[in-house]
Amino acid sequence: MRKTVAIFAAVLCAGAAPLAAQDTVHLTDGTKRNVKILGLQAEAYLISLPSPVPGQAAGTTTMKRDTVSRIVFGPDPVLDAVAANVVAGSLSSARSRWQNLQPFLGIPESRAGEAGCLVGEILLLGPDPARHEEALAVFKTVEAGAWNVGDRQRATRGRLMAMIKKGQLEEASLEAEQIERTAEEPDLVIEIKLLLAEARMASLKTLLADNPRWNEDPPVRAERARLIHEGVEFALFPFLFHGTKRAQAARGLWLAHGIYVLAGDEHAAREVATDLTSIYSETPEAEKASALPDKKS
Repeated sequence: MRKTVAIFAAVLCAGAAPLAAQDTVHLTDGTKRNVKILGLQAEAYLISLPSPVPGQAAGTTTMKRDTVSRIVFGPDPVLDAVAANVVAGSLSSARSRWQNLQPFLGIPESRAGEAGCLVGEILLLGPDPARHEEALAVFKTVEAGAWNVGDRQRATRGRLMAMIKKGQLEEASLEAEQIERTAEEPDLVIEIKLLLAEARMASLKTLLADNPRWNEDPPVRAERARLIHEGVEFALFPFLFHGTKRAQAARGLWLAHGIYVLAGDEHAAREVATDLTSIYSETPEAEKASALPDKKS
C-alpha cells in the first residue's frame, strides 16, 4: 500500500504524460489532477495513473471521495457515436457504456444518465416485449438516480413510451396528461405532447383493429374522431408553436402523418409530408416522407 501511495504521489508531482481520454479531478484543497476514473467504491474512486517509469504499464489506486469537489469527465467517443446514430445495431456499444457508467449516475457531470436513456431508446426501436421490459427498468433507474434534470425528464418520457409499447396505454396517458398540466419547461412540454400523440395513435390503431366496422357504431365512431383530433393536435404542437425546434417539430409532423393515414385522410397526409420535405429537409422524418410514393410534389 505504501508503494502504491508513493507511486501515486510521484506521478502527481512529476506531471507525467497525459492518459488518453483523461478526466480532470478538482480536489477540495483547490488543486486538480488529470487521471482516468475507472470505477466507484463506497468511499473512493478507483483511478488509473500513468507509470513514472517510461515503458511501464499504468497503475491503479484509489482517491477518497471526500477529497474530490468536482470531476470533469473526459471525452467518450463510443457514447458520442451511439448518440449520433441511435439504431438497433448500436445496442451492444450502448449497453457496454451504460454498464460502465451506471455507478456514476448520481455524480455531477457524468454522462451515465445519457447512456441509460440511449440504451432504453434503442431497446424500444424493435417489437421485442423482453426489450421493452428491459427498457422500462433502465428508464426507471435513470429517472430515480440521475444527477441531471434533463436526463431524468428524458427518462420519464422513455418510461412512459415503454409503458405504451407494453400496452399500458391508459396508465401512460393519464400520467403524461398530468405532467403536461403542471410542466413549465418548454422542452418537457413538447416531449410530453409528442408522447401523448403517440399514445393516441396507438389507441387509434387498437380501436380500428378491434372494430373494423367502426362507421356503423356511433360510440366507436365518436371515439375514433376524438383520438384523431387529439392525436393531431398534440402532434402538431411543436410545429405550430415551436417551429424552430426542428427535430421535435419534424417528429410531430411525422406522427401527424401517421394519424392521418390511419384516419384515411390521404390529402392531409400528403400535406404533412410536403411540409416535412420542404421545411425540415435535413431530418430523418423528411427522408421517410420523401420516399412515400404518394407524396404531394
